[in-house]
Amino acid sequence: MAKSEYYTILTKIGIAKFIAARASGNGINLKSFKLSSKVILPSEEMQSLEEIVYEANISSKSVDESNPNYVNLMCHVPSDVGGFEVNAVGIYDEAGDLLAIGNLPRTYKPILKEGSAKELMIKIVMELSNAEEVILKLDPSVIMASRDYVDAIKVELNLKIDALTQKYDAEFKKVWNEFSKYLLESKFNTEIAKYVTLTTDQNIDGIKNFTKLPTSNLQASKDNELVNLATLKKNKLDLKNLELLSLIGFNVYINGTSLFKTHSMSNNVIYTNTTGFKTPLRITTSQFYLSGRGGDGSLNIYINNSLVKKISSIYESGVGDGKGSSYIPSTDYIHILNPNDTYKIVLNDLYANKITPTAQFLNII
Repeated sequence: MAKSEYYTILTKIGIAKFIAARASGNGINLKSFKLSSKVILPSEEMQSLEEIVYEANISSKSVDESNPNYVNLMCHVPSDVGGFEVNAVGIYDEAGDLLAIGNLPRTYKPILKEGSAKELMIKIVMELSNAEEVILKLDPSVIMASRDYVDAIKVELNLKIDALTQKYDAEFKKVWNEFSKYLLESKFNTEIAKYVTLTTDQNIDGIKNFTKLPTSNLQASKDNELVNLATLKKNKLDLKNLELLSLIGFNVYINGTSLFKTHSMSNNVIYTNTTGFKTPLRITTSQFYLSGRGGDGSLNIYINNSLVKKISSIYESGVGDGKGSSYIPSTDYIHILNPNDTYKIVLNDLYANKITPTAQFLNII
């Protein structure tokens, strides 16, 4: 089959690993990608890329919905990374071996300080045909996230909101039914007699039955006062459903209290979720440079002492005195914490400039 101008092929290492994996019944973990500014002609003999400008973990891996023989790999470059040209891509496994190599249409990745910024999403489709042949096809252009993808996410979010709304309504109806049942019990008639206002020579001695429940125009303001329907209707929105509030974008509770709590994080200090509830945790840092020229380092995020995210430094040539420097890109990591889960950050670079990561989670009140 004739190749197009831009294509991706397996290296000899990749071919050997796929054949071995199929023979043993084990899979291959396609973990990361690297981008190069060098114009290349892909070759099976290649073992590494030169002139690397960016590397990161593969953003997502999924089986194509319309063809079960296709595996889609998404390689994302954020908007705050750039100032370089992209001409080639390499796919690596968890052992760090180059399994696939491909050339790309010449694409310049700008950053905002140059007057323009954009995100890049490189999509690679892997077609599994038989035990001895794996063909990698590359879309003919570097693309942004498709409108269909964005619409699918919006539909999924709306479905979650609808489900939570139905759950909220069902729970409120359950509470209201229980309260209505209590109002109809005979013991309520006995208790309400203590609070009936008497006029002239009336008295309320003895047990009384009400053919119609007493009403009041006054709304309850204290816990030990009777509640009328107006009070319930006014206050029912005070029933807090944290998932619903966070999904639909509220930043405060009905009473004005902030929905979120934020605190600074120190290096290698363990923090604990003491809210007593399951809550989303968001850890953020801004981009910062390492003090040592050309040095490397990483920012690691641990949940319950297990590494869940590693942000490695990126080398940037031709800055400062022209000899280059390294920096750790900005971080925005979200994780769902269970009660009493612990979390911490570890900065593996003794020469890094001082930074202050922050942690944000729901304000459970």
